[in-house]
Amino acid sequence: MNSNTPEVDRAPVKSLWTRAPLWRACLSVAVLLSVGVVSFLPTRHSVDTIPSPEVPRPALRDPQQFKAPPGPAAIQAPVAEVVPAAVAQAPASTVPKPASAEAKSKTPAAIPTADSGQTAQAPVHAHVVPAAPGPAIRADSSGLDSPLVGRTYRQSIEIEGFMVPLPPGQWAVLANSSGRLHGTSGVAYFLGRIEQRRLVGAIRLFAVRSDELPGTGFPAANGCRSGNPDLNYLALEEVTPYGHQACWLINNFFASPLQQWEDRALRMPALDRLAGRDLSAKGMSFPQDFVDVRFTRAETWGLLEVSYLFDPELDGIESSTSLSASESDWHAPNVGRFPDKVAYLAKMRDWGEGLWPRFKLAFASGEQPSVRP
Repeated sequence: MNSNTPEVDRAPVKSLWTRAPLWRACLSVAVLLSVGVVSFLPTRHSVDTIPSPEVPRPALRDPQQFKAPPGPAAIQAPVAEVVPAAVAQAPASTVPKPASAEAKSKTPAAIPTADSGQTAQAPVHAHVVPAAPGPAIRADSSGLDSPLVGRTYRQSIEIEGFMVPLPPGQWAVLANSSGRLHGTSGVAYFLGRIEQRRLVGAIRLFAVRSDELPGTGFPAANGCRSGNPDLNYLALEEVTPYGHQACWLINNFFASPLQQWEDRALRMPALDRLAGRDLSAKGMSFPQDFVDVRFTRAETWGLLEVSYLFDPELDGIESSTSLSASESDWHAPNVGRFPDKVAYLAKMRDWGEGLWPRFKLAFASGEQPSVRP
C-alpha cells in the first residue's frame, strides 16, 4: 500500500453493525424503499385520450334474399328502400345522412352473380329498370364482323332503276364499278352470299342504259346462240343484235382464277378481279366451280344481264380438282359422265324456268320514257 494513503480503521463500524440490530434493520428497509421508488416512477402523458365508443356495423341480411329469381335476368322483384336495423338504433350522431335523389340514381346496386361464389352487401338504394321485350337479335352466319360484311340485301335489289330478284339468303356487295361506252352508261355489281367465311353463292349483275332515247341498242348477248357446245342448257326466245334480246342459259363458272386477281397477265373481267381482291382481303374461301344460271334481256334503250352462281357442294356434290374450265367436271362436254351432276343441272333448269318470267318483269320495271341526263 502507498505510504501516503491514510489507513482507515474499520473496527468501530464493524462493531456497531454487530451490536445494533434495530439500526441494521432500519438501514436495510430504507435502501429497499429507495430502489423501489427509483425503479417504478409513474409516466406522465401530455394528452389524456378517451377511447370513443365503437359504432355498430350495419347488419347483413340473409344472403338467400339476394339470389337471382328464376327466369330472365332482366325481370326482377319490385325494389324497396332498405335501412339496416343496427343503423336505425344507433345514436343520431352516428346515423349517416340519406343521399340526394340524384346520387341515388347514379349509385349502381351490387348484386352477386351465380358463379362468383361471393355474397354481396345489401344495397341501400336500388333502382332497376326491366328490359323492354322485343325480337331476338339474329346472329350473323357469315362469320365476319358487320363492318366487313357491309350492307346486305334480301329478296330484291334496285340497280339503275331495275328491281332485280334475289334468291333466298343474305347478299352483300363484294365489288362494283361503273362506266360509259358508245353513248351508254351503266354499273356492274358482284354480290355474295357468305356462310362461315366462305362464299357459297354469288351474283354478277350488269345494268346499262342508253344516254339518249330511243338508243342504238347493244351487241348480241354473249353465248346466246344455238348449237353452242360450251353451254349446259340454252333457252332462246330471240336475239337481235342492237334490238330485242331475250334468252337465258346454264354454264359453268370456273372460280379458281379469282385467287390470281393480282396477276395482270391473266385475262379476267374487271369486276371479277375486284371481287377476287375483296375475297382475299377478307380471308374468305370459295369452291372451284359454280353453276352459272344467266339471264339476259335487252332493248335499244337498255340492257340487264344477271348471272346467278350456285355452289353444288351445298347439295353434297363434289367437284374434281382441275387446272382449267375446259377440264372441269361441269364443262358441258364432260358433265354427262356424272349422273349426280346431270341431276343437279336439271334442278337448276327448273329453277331458271320459274325465275325467267320474274326477270322479264324486272327488266320492264326499269324502262323509262325520258332521256337520261
